[in-house]
Amino acid sequence: MTEATPHTSTRLPAEQIPVGVERALGSHTVTEAEVLAFGRDWDPQYFHVDAAAAEQSDFGGLIASGIHTLAVFQRLSVETVLSGFDIVAGKQLRSVRFLRPVRPGDTLTGSMRVEEMSPPQEGRAVGVSSGSLVNQHGKKVLDVTVDFVARAQR
Repeated sequence: MTEATPHTSTRLPAEQIPVGVERALGSHTVTEAEVLAFGRDWDPQYFHVDAAAAEQSDFGGLIASGIHTLAVFQRLSVETVLSGFDIVAGKQLRSVRFLRPVRPGDTLTGSMRVEEMSPPQEGRAVGVSSGSLVNQHGKKVLDVTVDFVARAQR
């Protein structure tokens, strides 16, 4: 089996990553099937995996796991923005705030901005990005701030 070779020439190095630019991430509609599947696999609390029992919870119904919501943000970020940067790795979740429940049928729309990039050292730089997801009512459901490592120009 051969490994895929990343095409770093098509990804922006740290020095070219735009700082301070708000980027739209697109949207994702959360389905009941994915809430249940994610909950069963990764966060099997009753309000993520049992619709009938969730009716009796403080939430009054089935909700997505916060980690599921964070995963939606990550996927949208990678598909629309991060795939264009020469990212080495995530370094740290500085802040993650789950601001309100995400329910089956909610459409989440994201945005993100690179807040800063450190000067490159030893071929790498550390960036800080912030982002959020809002539901179809314009209500914020997630705020996140992340440190990441990007490759510098060669």
